Amino acid sequence: MISNYSDLIFAILSPFFSSVATVFKSGAVKTLSPLTVVVVGGFLGSLFLFLLARVFKEKVTIHKIRLHFRSLSALVLLRTILGELFFTYGLSQTEVIKAIFFTKIEPYFVLLIGVLFLREKIKLYQIFLLTIHLTGAILLSTGGNIGHVSSAQVGDLFIIIAMALFASSYNYGKRLAHSIGSITSNAVALGVGSLILLPFMVFFSPPKLSWNIGWAYLLIYVILFNVVALTLWFASLRSVRDWIVSALRYIGPVLGAPVAYFLFRETLSTMQIFGAVIIIMTSFLIAREHLMSRRS
Repeated sequence: MISNYSDLIFAILSPFFSSVATVFKSGAVKTLSPLTVVVVGGFLGSLFLFLLARVFKEKVTIHKIRLHFRSLSALVLLRTILGELFFTYGLSQTEVIKAIFFTKIEPYFVLLIGVLFLREKIKLYQIFLLTIHLTGAILLSTGGNIGHVSSAQVGDLFIIIAMALFASSYNYGKRLAHSIGSITSNAVALGVGSLILLPFMVFFSPPKLSWNIGWAYLLIYVILFNVVALTLWFASLRSVRDWIVSALRYIGPVLGAPVAYFLFRETLSTMQIFGAVIIIMTSFLIAREHLMSRRS
């Protein structure tokens, strides 16, 4: 039971770091190319994670990688390569506050995949809870100005596609977290994905080596997302249901919005604060639902 509680805490903490990281990633991608952010960020994150794995004595062997090659390949393709590319390119063409909103579509893709392919059952109460949860996310991210976020822009579409790809990776992430460890799974996936994309960056989008603020933003993003948020995400999948882990990501904007204000002077309206309260309340109910389901 202690493990279950800790995994739930990881699921709550992960979106906080992820949301703040998205703000810094937005700053990086506006200065550096999307490919540079994905490839260099992936390599740096993988390096930090392998060092962290040594500290926590997580060991990866060729035998384990071969044993779980399919899951690792699927995770690299869906999340590290395609998902990250669509999300980063989308982020380069839209506002960060809109991006934070569109990431909240992910739980619905997770639910849809679970029902269609994994034969999972979903209660009417859980669907209602997710709907209220999404309403809070909309209010927080848009201040009630729905028309502003529904404009048909390429960047918005890319982010929605990225959320579908990220949602498709949950089951593979769960398997790897159980088999080879959350830190090691993250490190290997990031390293392999970045290595595959490296030739594309060199030939189509070689990075400028001159220093600018984008590199600082990229380093902060790597630490917050690739090292901290993703590792917590892998760890949470060990015992928390996929849709609950995804749904709890709605609480991220509560912290991401103030960071966006300090960096880009984006303000938080009264309606957005109301949305944040809804998110906190429904997140508590989702956490309670998880604990009750584990006890039953």
